[in-house]
Amino acid sequence: MPVTRSFGSLAVCLLLSPSAALAAGPTKEACVAANEAAQDLRQAGRLREARQKLLVCVSDACPGPVREDCVQRLNDVNTAMPTIVFEVKDPTGNDVSAARVSMDGQPLVDRVTGSAVSIDPGEHRFAFDDANGLSHVEQTVVVREGDHDRRVRVVLQAVRTETATSGTSIPTEAPQPEAPASVNAGSTGVGSTQRLIGLVVGGTGVAGLVVGSIFGLVSKSTYDNAFRTECRSTPNGCSTQGAEDGQTAHTQAMVSTVGFIAGGVLLAGGAILYFTAPSGDSVAVAPAIGSDGAGLALRGRW
Repeated sequence: MPVTRSFGSLAVCLLLSPSAALAAGPTKEACVAANEAAQDLRQAGRLREARQKLLVCVSDACPGPVREDCVQRLNDVNTAMPTIVFEVKDPTGNDVSAARVSMDGQPLVDRVTGSAVSIDPGEHRFAFDDANGLSHVEQTVVVREGDHDRRVRVVLQAVRTETATSGTSIPTEAPQPEAPASVNAGSTGVGSTQRLIGLVVGGTGVAGLVVGSIFGLVSKSTYDNAFRTECRSTPNGCSTQGAEDGQTAHTQAMVSTVGFIAGGVLLAGGAILYFTAPSGDSVAVAPAIGSDGAGLALRGRW
């Protein structure tokens, strides 16, 4: 009987020793290693991993100085760690809680619950997927340290509709771009353009006639002044000033003549362009090559 009791006591001690070892917490070496690893991770911006290490060395089993250092570092990491709050909507503005979110190609959350999610600072690519017939959406977000409760809002569009009779899913066709409307080079195309050109040319011709009239009047005034004041008053002919004024009058008369001729031609050309504008047939411009050279050919019915 004494041997049996001794063996039983030894067995109880062996069974309890692992539990006692677990309850004792991390060793001194593990505490120091966790603290050092947390510092490196913090400098690298991997705040989530740093926090996991610091949660090890804040244990009561760690030496006092190490534990106090880890507590201070843990507070710093918690303050610097950004948090994201996802808002996922459907096309009607309703919340979509069944959406799955991944970050940088790795799963992040299975459902959008409205709770803040801790992430590392930096640029991240978030992908949103829903199993209820809504589109896949991706969004890039730059998150900064200390950016708490950052709102990231996305709208998932419908990618298929349900038929009322069979209930089968039919992909929704993407809207097709409208074909460009055919251009009629008639009264609304070339015709209107030609009439506009005719008005411009005709207006230029009117301006030329006005310029010709003005220079004609100025020329007559200059000539009369030179003849009456500079030539009649001089016994032996015109004075030097009179001769210069006479030459000026001739030049002004020439400008007047050119203005009248050019204005008349432009006015006539503008009238022809305006009144012969096409009313409905097409006009084509194509390169033309002949024995005497090359150029552009304008073909149409007027």
